[in-house]
Amino acid sequence: MDRLAVLKRLAEDFSDNLDDFSAQTTFEDLRMDSYAVVDYLLEVEREFGIVLNDDEILQLKNIQDVLDTIEQSI
Repeated sequence: MDRLAVLKRLAEDFSDNLDDFSAQTTFEDLRMDSYAVVDYLLEVEREFGIVLNDDEILQLKNIQDVLDTIEQSI
């Protein structure tokens, strides 16, 4: 499973700025406000069967951070 592709697919519901989606893409690049980021991360949790705690969520700045957190949680 290509986790980056899954994260991009999930991001489609929250952003229309996916042209240069990569591991270095930030939530700011995706033009997601804090509410959209939280909703996006809830979808990530559902998709990968993980639970992110509040401290982890506050540390996530880009897609690579999300990928690293998924890897640590699985």
